[in-house]
Amino acid sequence: MEETNFTYVIKQMELALRPYIEGACAAAGMTAAQYTALTVLERRPGITSSELARRSFVRAQTMAQTMDPLLEAGLVRRERDPSHARRLLLYLTETGSTAVANARPYVAELESLILTGFSAEETVAFAGYLRRARHSLRESSVRLGRQKSTA
Repeated sequence: MEETNFTYVIKQMELALRPYIEGACAAAGMTAAQYTALTVLERRPGITSSELARRSFVRAQTMAQTMDPLLEAGLVRRERDPSHARRLLLYLTETGSTAVANARPYVAELESLILTGFSAEETVAFAGYLRRARHSLRESSVRLGRQKSTA
């Protein structure tokens, strides 16, 4: 059996996907980073900017730059955390929900393109495999590329 380098294939998929997702988001009037932030907030309302950054796979500083135009456009709002006054929680506004809904057809078209040639059963299996791989990485105590200090 031929050896499969999954990390390489996944990176190739990411690089191939990037121009399509950027185009789909641009057609909806936003960047891919903004779309990611909005959809994370849609699924997880009331998280902090640092949590949003982690869930969007960017640094906190990058998320701050992403959030400024979203806040200014009224797509996202900040509220003080009632249990921890120094924390600001982020929520999608109605305008933000509309923006995500407007982007969905473009993203759905992209997902259809990705799944061209897959049967319905293969599509379900593929989604399951991707979720399981993500779960394995999330649950792993081993951090690739980093050695734990024994000192």
